[in-house]
Amino acid sequence: MRTIAPEEARLVIDSGDGPREVLLSSYLDPAAIELAETEANLWIKHLRHLRVDGVPLRDRFTHRGDSLWWFIELFLHKERAVVHLFRAILAVERLMQIERPTGMRVIAAGLVARVIAPQVAARGGVRVEVPPARALWPGRDWSRLRPAFYIVTAWINALRHRWRSPTKISRTHTVGFVHSAFWRSDTNAEAYIGEVIRELTTRLDASMPLVLVGVGPRTMLKGRGWRQRLGEFSGTGSCVPFCRIEELSANARGPTPWSTWRQCRQDERALRDSNELRRAARVRGCDAWPILRRELSGVAFLQLPWSRVAMDQAAAALDTLQPTVVFTYAEAGGWGRALVLECRRRKIASVGLQHGFIYRHWLNYLHDLDETHPSRSNPDDRGFPRPDLTLVFDRLAERQLREAGRFPADAIRVTGSARLDALVTAFRAITEDDRRRVREALGAAANDRVVLVASKFSQIQLVLASLVEWTARHPDLRLVIKTHPAESPDPYRRMTMGAANATIAPASADLAALLAVTSLLVTVNSTAAFEAMVLDVPTLVLALPNNLSPFVEAGAMSGAERPEAIGPALEALLYDEERRRQLAGVRRAFLDQSGLTSDGRAAARSAEAILEVARTGIRGQGSGIGLTENSRFKINRSPIPDP
Repeated sequence: MRTIAPEEARLVIDSGDGPREVLLSSYLDPAAIELAETEANLWIKHLRHLRVDGVPLRDRFTHRGDSLWWFIELFLHKERAVVHLFRAILAVERLMQIERPTGMRVIAAGLVARVIAPQVAARGGVRVEVPPARALWPGRDWSRLRPAFYIVTAWINALRHRWRSPTKISRTHTVGFVHSAFWRSDTNAEAYIGEVIRELTTRLDASMPLVLVGVGPRTMLKGRGWRQRLGEFSGTGSCVPFCRIEELSANARGPTPWSTWRQCRQDERALRDSNELRRAARVRGCDAWPILRRELSGVAFLQLPWSRVAMDQAAAALDTLQPTVVFTYAEAGGWGRALVLECRRRKIASVGLQHGFIYRHWLNYLHDLDETHPSRSNPDDRGFPRPDLTLVFDRLAERQLREAGRFPADAIRVTGSARLDALVTAFRAITEDDRRRVREALGAAANDRVVLVASKFSQIQLVLASLVEWTARHPDLRLVIKTHPAESPDPYRRMTMGAANATIAPASADLAALLAVTSLLVTVNSTAAFEAMVLDVPTLVLALPNNLSPFVEAGAMSGAERPEAIGPALEALLYDEERRRQLAGVRRAFLDQSGLTSDGRAAARSAEAILEVARTGIRGQGSGIGLTENSRFKINRSPIPDP
C-alpha cells in the first residue's frame, strides 16, 4: 500500500523558454507543508461522521460493540496518502503560480501526483501528459496479494500455536505488554522501558511475579527480509524471555480465511458505496476518489481484519492471566488501543508509558470532544481507548495530551524518562580513555570533530546526500550515522559510498558513548535531539518544517529548511564558538522551563505509579469523562516531536 510522496514526483514543464525537469517538492514551502499536515488530520477526523450503510462510519464497523474507527483513523494517518494528497495539490498550485507553464509532462510519479497534477493544471488551461499506469484502481492488480497473504498466514499461525502445548501461566498481578522486535538480546532488556521493568521486578512479590507478553513480529518491520519472515512463521529465530501473545490466545477460535475474506469484501463494498465518502473525496476542487478508494480498500482488507485479530488475542491473553493492572507503551497505536479496549471491557486497570517524544501532528493523540464520550447511537462504544493513567516525560507531553488529546488532568502523571536517566548516568561514567577508544572505533583522529547523525533514513534520505557531500570536503570531520532501530543500515551505506570520512554505526551502538565524542548532532525528528540537549550537545535539524520546528523557532536547536542551507548551518555550528555559546544558553533555559531534566528517579516513579493504580482500584475508566471544553482539538500548539 506504499504511496509515493509528491517529493518523489518529477515533471517536465515548458514556460516558453524550452522544456526543463523539475521536482514537485521544490514548490512546497514550509507554510504549505504545515498546512498539508493540519488539513490532512482534520479531513481524516471528519470521516467518522460520514454515513456508511445509513449510519456514521464510527458506528458502522464494530467488534464486540467497540468501534473500529480507532484503528481506521490510524491506518489512514500512517499510510500518509492523505497528507501526500494535500501536499500534491498545494505544490502543483504553487508551480502553476510561479512558472505559468504552457505544457507539462509527468515523467516519474505515484498515483497521487498522476491523479492531482492534471486536475490542478486544467484550471489554468494547461494540459498534462501522464504516462499510462498499469492500474489506478484497486481490485485488478497485485494489491490484493498482501492482504490475502496476511489473512492466510495469520490463520495458519493461529493453528500452529493451537497444536503446541499450551503455555502454562496462572493468574498474576501485573502484566506488561511489550513489542517483541524491541527486546535487546545483547542486554536481555526491553529497548524502551527496560529500566521500568527492572524496577517493577524488584518491587513485586515472588508469588505474584511480573509477566511480560510480547506482541508483533520479532524483527523490525523495515529490517524484515524473507528469511526473517519465514523464520517467524516457522517458529525459528531469536528467542525472547517472555510469552508471546499468540501462545496465550492459541485456544481462541478465529474465523477461517474464507469467512475473513468475505467479511473484507463486504466491508470494502460498504465503504465504496457510501455516497458521503464519495463526496468527501472532492478535496480543494480535485476529485481524489481513485486515491481514497485505494486507501479504503486497505482499510477493509488490511486494517479491519488485523484489528479484530489483535482485539481477540488481547482478550484471550487477559482472560488467561486475569491481571490486576496492565501496562504498555505505544498505547495510542494499534496494539495499544486493542489492549486498552479489552482492559476497559474487563475493568482491568491500564497504564500507558510514554516511550518517545510525541508527534506534533500525530493523529494518535488528537481527539475531538465527541471522541472522548460514548457514541450517541452505540452505547457500547465508550470513546477512544485511553489508558486509566498515562506516564509522561515532562510538562511538554503533559500539555500535549491535555490540550490536543483531551486527557483529564488526573489521567496524566509526569514521571520523567527512565531512558534519559540511564543515558545521563552512562554519559557521566565515560572516561577520557573511553572517549579515545570510541574515536578509534569510529575511525576519527584525535582532533577530528564528530558529526553524529541520528535519524530514520525514510525521513533524512532527501537531504542526506547534501550532508555527506559537505562533510566529505572537510577532512577534519568524521560523519557518523547511527542506524535507526527500525531500519536496515544498507540504505545509509549506499548513500555514503565513496565518502572516506563516513562511518555507519549499528543500531546497537551505545548512544551515550557516541554523544561523548560528538561535536554536533544532526537529525530530522529523533528523540536523540532531546537527549543531546540534556547532555549539552548542540543539534542541527534538517528537512524543516517538521516536529522539531518549534524547538528551532525557540532557539534551542538550529535548523536548515533546504539542502543548500545545510553547509552554512554546519559551518556556524562547528567552527563559530560564539554561535555555539549562544545556542547553549538558550538551550539550558528551555530545558529548565519545560522540565526536561534527569534526576535518576524516573524508573522508580513509573513503577510506583503502576503499582499505585493497582492498589487504588482504578478500573477501566478511560472515557475522558469530566472534560467540558467545547473547542476543537488543537493542532501545532505543543512542540512535541516524534520518536
